Amino acid sequence: MRELRTFELNKPGQPVSWRAGYGQTVCAAAGKLWVTVEGNPNDIWLEPGQELALPEGYRVWLSGDGSGARFTLAQTPAPWSMRRMAAWLHALRHRVEEHSTDAFGECPQIRALCR
Repeated sequence: MRELRTFELNKPGQPVSWRAGYGQTVCAAAGKLWVTVEGNPNDIWLEPGQELALPEGYRVWLSGDGSGARFTLAQTPAPWSMRRMAAWLHALRHRVEEHSTDAFGECPQIRALCR
């Protein structure tokens, strides 16, 4: 299953920026889109219907050539194993923080490991 979100760029030439997540793809829905990916020396122009798979963890800048440019951002969820590991780590951190006590003062060694 993929999550789809559609965005409209209402100010031509003014870029929006975000850090690409796992399995993200941008697709031009209307108008011409100008895409710049961190570390890539070449800019990419997308015509309506064209799409680009974004590299995970890289910053992306996107702007429209004219007013009313729209794009769809599709995201495939991370594999179950990655989500499971993240949930496990979150639960472990919560458990450690919940059971820490101030009875003998702050314990910076344990706190440093959890943050």
